[in-house]
Amino acid sequence: MPLIELKDIAYIYKAEKKERIPMALHSISLSIDQGDFIGLIGRTGSGKTTLLQLMNGIRKPTSGSVCYQGRELWKDKLLRKRIYSEIGMVFQYPENQLFEETVERDIAFGPKNMGLSQEEISARIREITDLLQISSRLLKRNPFELSGGEKRRVAIAGVLVMRPAVLLLDEPTVGLDPKGRRELLSLIRSYYRKYEATILISSHHMDDIASMCNKVLVLEKGEMVSFGSTSRIFSDSALLQQLGLSLPSYAEIFHRLKQHGIPVRTDVFTLEDAKRECLRLLTQQENANA
Repeated sequence: MPLIELKDIAYIYKAEKKERIPMALHSISLSIDQGDFIGLIGRTGSGKTTLLQLMNGIRKPTSGSVCYQGRELWKDKLLRKRIYSEIGMVFQYPENQLFEETVERDIAFGPKNMGLSQEEISARIREITDLLQISSRLLKRNPFELSGGEKRRVAIAGVLVMRPAVLLLDEPTVGLDPKGRRELLSLIRSYYRKYEATILISSHHMDDIASMCNKVLVLEKGEMVSFGSTSRIFSDSALLQQLGLSLPSYAEIFHRLKQHGIPVRTDVFTLEDAKRECLRLLTQQENANA
């Protein structure tokens, strides 16, 4: 049984005066398994944010159904009450959601609403701040006095402290410099491994998707164009080009090498892939010269 299943989902934004604008999503059917790490790619306005928000009940589908662990979300009130702690959502610029007077109180807000004891809340805060490398000296500070990177980690900690089984991330690295992006993605990987989570992440950074995800979902104008393994999706360069999407950097380099007559593979998406392919070529050349 899939962990999350979307069945023929459609969503229409309703404007004022009963006017309607075009569908944000239509005819989306999707099964997500425990342990999946799925990248959502597509041009701006393709429906990535809306799809994520449908998965944890922030938005209700206009038609179709959202099921979690075999239970339909919008027909199960008890499920909806606990869904926000089990399916965590990190929005773009999550630091805009900070509101408490101290970092500690902000991170503790979710666990308190879950009814956890103070002892358990304190233990979780220590664990998640260690994982996200948030210094204990920050806990008593006002979150609005922190740096941009510190604010983002605190905001994400407020979601992860609830230990959601599913984590939805909507462009979590937007606005960060390259160093900050690498650090944040490393922390997300750590959470994925430590808690054996299921993660969906939307991003315009194809290198990030290629290095992290085992599956990729491609959206275009509210439709699911393709869904499959990361290698299969990024091997379809014609589709990505048609949709105005880029290849991961290493794939682009090796495609160009191939065009110049160098006998390289083009299913190269990460640094490790590139290292292996270069080693293969060197070994092949050495054997030919022997």
